[in-house]
Amino acid sequence: MHPPLTRPALLAAQVHLRRSVMADGGRSENDELVIEAVARRIVAAFGQGNHWQPDWHRASPWSDNVTQDRAGLMILRRGRTEEKAVRDNGKILIPAHRTWSSRHVQVALPRRGQDFGALAAFAFAKLDGPLEAMLMLYATGDVPRYWPAVERYALACVRSPFASEAVTDAVQRILCGRAAISMDDRARQLGVRATGYRRLTRRIERLMREWLRRAAGQYLAAMG
Repeated sequence: MHPPLTRPALLAAQVHLRRSVMADGGRSENDELVIEAVARRIVAAFGQGNHWQPDWHRASPWSDNVTQDRAGLMILRRGRTEEKAVRDNGKILIPAHRTWSSRHVQVALPRRGQDFGALAAFAFAKLDGPLEAMLMLYATGDVPRYWPAVERYALACVRSPFASEAVTDAVQRILCGRAAISMDDRARQLGVRATGYRRLTRRIERLMREWLRRAAGQYLAAMG
């Protein structure tokens, strides 16, 4: 679990971005650091990630210090039994009915509120084309929402009878570290030369990583 991304960490990421020297067909260690820093900031802004490590407060759920400005998770306690369980030969037919007590319950509050600055940065970053969808796909892993746009742009950039398979394998390598099936096995399934399919998949992967690099850089610039 990564630590929360602070302002100094963002500034450090900007320094990494300025000093980044492109290598290995478009990838560098500094690029990866920048992308990871931005991804952590984004998931926190959207209420995901480890910023929701709760602080616990013992209070009434209707007290001002719990309900004001922040959303909390209220944990109720089991109250007294209103109706006993119905049993037949030791087997419970109907479970006991209990009330829930909201007196002096514990309430969990997030360590930080919603990051409106990080959300507003999207408006200033101007992530056109596939950039915003690619960055959000990487940061949140929300495949149903963002993958169709990424796939559409990627397929428009590649002319190959096997572009769809190569695009899928490339994004899996980015998101998961490896594809569900190796490139050689995929080529064997498709009945094509492995060297050609590997070349195609790696070219698409470099393209997507370049989208990520550009999106992360523009987003950090918009953060100021």
